[in-house]
Amino acid sequence: MWKSIEGCFSVLKANIKRHLTIYREAICDRSRQLDQNGDVITLAGRQMRVLERAAKAEIKRMTSVLVSRMELHCSKAVNAAAEGIPMVYGK
Repeated sequence: MWKSIEGCFSVLKANIKRHLTIYREAICDRSRQLDQNGDVITLAGRQMRVLERAAKAEIKRMTSVLVSRMELHCSKAVNAAAEGIPMVYGK
């Protein structure tokens, strides 16, 4: 991975997925629910609301520290590739 934004986005996606596992029942709930106007909320609409809540909750984890770490990681990967050093995961 040579682009720091990809790493940050991967972290965000992982956190959202973790958040969604907690609210699995709400995502799969098929009961009739009404919105503020009395209209029935579709299953896709309810799932989108859960996803939006997860994204809003987890976007807070996208800090400048995370971005700096990803930039450093990418910089090390580019330098290692330029020197012909094989990539090792977990370091």
